[in-house]
Amino acid sequence: MKALKNVQKMILLLVITGSFSSTNLFAQLPDEVLVKSPGLYPEGLVYDHKTESFYTTSVAQGKIVKVTKDGKVTVFADDKDLVSTIGLEIDVKRNRLIVCNSDPGASSKSSEATKGKLATVVFYNLKTGKREKYIDLAAIAPQGGHLANDVTIDDNGNLYITDSFSPIIYKISNKGKATILINDERLAAPAGTFGLNGLVYHPDGFLIVAIYNGGKLFKIPLNKPSDLKEIGLGDKPFPTIDGVLLLDDNTIALVCNNLSGADFPSAVYKVNTNNNWVSANTIAVFKTGNTFPTTLTKAGNDVFVVYAKLQMLFGGKPAVQEFEITKVKF
Repeated sequence: MKALKNVQKMILLLVITGSFSSTNLFAQLPDEVLVKSPGLYPEGLVYDHKTESFYTTSVAQGKIVKVTKDGKVTVFADDKDLVSTIGLEIDVKRNRLIVCNSDPGASSKSSEATKGKLATVVFYNLKTGKREKYIDLAAIAPQGGHLANDVTIDDNGNLYITDSFSPIIYKISNKGKATILINDERLAAPAGTFGLNGLVYHPDGFLIVAIYNGGKLFKIPLNKPSDLKEIGLGDKPFPTIDGVLLLDDNTIALVCNNLSGADFPSAVYKVNTNNNWVSANTIAVFKTGNTFPTTLTKAGNDVFVVYAKLQMLFGGKPAVQEFEITKVKF
């Protein structure tokens, strides 16, 4: 009892002196978490502060795994309808994990019926792993190719999902109703390439959305999506954009990777604006080597990126045995 009181006094002293914080109370995350899961090929990445664990997806195996900070991997969800799991998001208020489920043709579950056509979003209870909802976005979209890629959530619990094979961004209301937010050829990419990719919700009421092919960013106001504008990026060093993460109102981090075989480096870039995302400039870079980084997440004050190594999967190479979740150091 005396020891407990001494600990309480010490914490109170730290608070008073300004040296106490949640990051001091809990063990720091390592610079790298090794994910030993042969053939996983993760794509999406989110961090759950409650359990101090990461969740990631699988292009090749169509499942969702939970990864602790010491690298312990457990399967969170692997139901029959998951083909290739891509982007994902945590809805903290509703205690659920939202996952984009598609078929780019590289999964053990791929089929002619779903390849390049599947675009669904699946909801899971974050605590139990029980599936709560399955929404078929392709069912409300025009004919053509479809691939649900990434998802973000606004302050009211509405979801926004990009379609990489059509110039479409979907909206799922907090009541679960799916609609098309925008279908605009300005968001299209050449046939056979990946178009719309990562996106983030900005608290001022707009989306920042990436086009993979060509490395473009668009600002899309939610109150009038047709007023979308391409964000001027000046002499940008990146020819592709995959994942996007909002660091603060005026700063994002974005991921560049290389499926084409062209000679340019994979990296994470920090991009800043001084005019509310009319234009922006690259201010820092974190080089990742030939690891095919895809998606970013915040963990406390840190940013982590997943090394998906998808060039090995799409290149038909032997299955990669392990993957990394790495702290970004600009």
